[in-house]
Amino acid sequence: MSEILVANADDIIEQIVVQCWLFQARGGDAAGARSRAEKTLERLLSRGLSWKRGPGGTLLLDPYAANNAIKSRAGDPADEAWADWLATTRRNATSLDPAPHVYQLTLRREWHTYAAAAGRPLIFRLPLPLRQPQPGSADVRLLEPAGALFDRRDGPGRVELRLDPAAARGPVVAEMTVRFVAGEVSNREGPSAPLGAAVGPEDELWLREREGAITPSAAVAALAATLAEGRKNAEEFVHAAWEWLIDNLRFGDVHRGDLDAADSMGGLLRTRLADCVLGSSLLISLCRSRGIPARLLTGFLLHPANLGPHSWAEVRLGPGRWVPFDFGSWCYCAGDPRHPVWGSFFRGRVDGRFIAEVAPREFTGWGSAPPPEAWYRLERLRGDLIEHTLHALGDSSLVRRDLLGLEVLGPCATP
Repeated sequence: MSEILVANADDIIEQIVVQCWLFQARGGDAAGARSRAEKTLERLLSRGLSWKRGPGGTLLLDPYAANNAIKSRAGDPADEAWADWLATTRRNATSLDPAPHVYQLTLRREWHTYAAAAGRPLIFRLPLPLRQPQPGSADVRLLEPAGALFDRRDGPGRVELRLDPAAARGPVVAEMTVRFVAGEVSNREGPSAPLGAAVGPEDELWLREREGAITPSAAVAALAATLAEGRKNAEEFVHAAWEWLIDNLRFGDVHRGDLDAADSMGGLLRTRLADCVLGSSLLISLCRSRGIPARLLTGFLLHPANLGPHSWAEVRLGPGRWVPFDFGSWCYCAGDPRHPVWGSFFRGRVDGRFIAEVAPREFTGWGSAPPPEAWYRLERLRGDLIEHTLHALGDSSLVRRDLLGLEVLGPCATP
């Protein structure tokens, strides 16, 4: 895997704080959490984490390589950072009441690069919850540039702001507050379709061979055939596929330039490293190879301490029975699907989440601000909020910034 040395040491340290000592920092000891993160970075460098000197002597590193170095020590309790990373992920995973609650999410989004088309407005989009009921419309304000907004359009899963391109100079900044109801989604029991059962036209969309990172792959088809041996129905197959993925892949960050352009899913079987999008896409690809409809969901985890973007899979185990499977469970069981508590923690259920996209039909879209061809992400705490940024790989320029905040307003009496 390539190492792209683009982020400064402060970026890496703040990201390690979120990964490993989030609750210490949230609890009022930000200085102590940062000190532990600084020592962790020193250890990673001593173990061979790549770096180079940038302008002015700045230390530049690969943020993905740093995160992956912590996770790669899975099963090594002697490593302080790994042990605290595992404890942090598990504390996040159990932070929500399974019953339906009313949540209030605040999203401040800044677009720093965008492109206008001649004679057309600039279009900027914010996600709305797709499946969760909203008590009232979202409160959305354009903060910058003042006076540029001439139209707002709300639709399923998104609010669209249309700006006068002549009035747009510099960053475009909008803020949204939205209330919605979310709770645990579980569909563990019910009849499962036999393997090879016919699929109705309403579900054929989720059998496509090519979608996003999913591409036709002989290696994936061969693995799916092996996993199908001795399996009677869709549920038995997807559980076998889940166990294989957790056992054989490692959860981590992947630069998109490292994907095999011709066979992205087959490439994952060689590298054995996948993030939430890629791991879920591989599970979906395995299911589709055996005629089982499966789809990718994207939105936000509602863990109050670590609110952030995430993707997971839903698999159709029988008519009308769509069941969630979250490859992020790897982080809770450290790659051991047989762990009695954590091995199948988000297999067949997920906690309350903000669902923004269900590919390929329902999506927010990029509008006038598509991402660059090559990019990377960073995260850090900003007071009571958490910041997620998207940067161009070439010059590390800021493309988009999200500042996220969440309030749990209380139980929902009528889910």
